[in-house]
Amino acid sequence: SSGINAEYGENSFVSAGFDGICRIWDLRTGEAVKKFTPSAWGSASRPKLGSYITTLDVWEDWVVCGGGPNLSLWYLKEDSGVSLLDMGNTIPSVVTFVQDTIIAAGNDSFIYHWGLSGKLKYKVTSKLDSVSDVILDSRSRDRTFLVAAGAPAELNVFMDLGYLSHTVPYLTIERACATFPILPNDDHRVCDS
Repeated sequence: SSGINAEYGENSFVSAGFDGICRIWDLRTGEAVKKFTPSAWGSASRPKLGSYITTLDVWEDWVVCGGGPNLSLWYLKEDSGVSLLDMGNTIPSVVTFVQDTIIAAGNDSFIYHWGLSGKLKYKVTSKLDSVSDVILDSRSRDRTFLVAAGAPAELNVFMDLGYLSHTVPYLTIERACATFPILPNDDHRVCDS
């Protein structure tokens, strides 16, 4: 069964999930036209963690994916694994292409940046115990911001991709109830007293 997917070209998308198989689908026919199994690539395999895929992204003819298997970069035109993106024992929860750079994070405090060659460019430490999402804002010509979210419930804001500028807590249900026992536009208590 597939659980995650990303667009690939005009008429295709790539999916992956618990079964550990990445499939390239043709939207016109509804058929899987290619498939590959990252855990079968010896360099990516981590048998103790399983074969499931937790995250993937697509950029042009490149796919990056991982989960139980190490994060790995695949070139779709050649149907082959190209580079291992080693995160040690970390299970990736998010991976994204930013043009020719791959940014990934997972169940540790680091945010990794690789080139398409597989060479690690940066390993940036966040103040999070684990990172569940990253968002990049490169709209400014002067500065690129990266925001990481995770546990504990806060956002880490990075300037120029590598400098932790500040940390911003966000409201969890528990914090919201402690701060606002009766939420606006609501006539009844939503939190236990």
